[in-house]
Amino acid sequence: MPGIRFKVPCELDKSYAVVIQDDGRVAYAYLEMFEDAVADVWLYNHLEAPANGFWPQDGQPALNPAEYINKEIRISPITNPNEIRCEWTETSDGMIEVDILLRGKFIAQLIPGAKPGWSALVIKDGPLALVY
Repeated sequence: MPGIRFKVPCELDKSYAVVIQDDGRVAYAYLEMFEDAVADVWLYNHLEAPANGFWPQDGQPALNPAEYINKEIRISPITNPNEIRCEWTETSDGMIEVDILLRGKFIAQLIPGAKPGWSALVIKDGPLALVY
């Protein structure tokens, strides 16, 4: 299954960008500062969620296990970069935050140092996403 990868530059500070990476198995978002990933969050699985925690030995990104995912929310994979919108905010202390929306619906939030970031699609905190 072919994947998709694209970058959404920050409107407030050009040193930041969000990279969306969907490899056809699983999708993640990465917040980059000067092209270094400073935060990340799981977005969705293409494949069926594994029953137990599972870190691939082949270096591929991990699928989020079933116990963490809200089974009542169905996500269709991204097919076009226009389906993603990033809403950038600068906090009072100068930190950049970004909300990630898929087809107009909030799905995740990243701030520098958040590994993992927050997701509206999980029901409990895990190593790939925290509950929003």
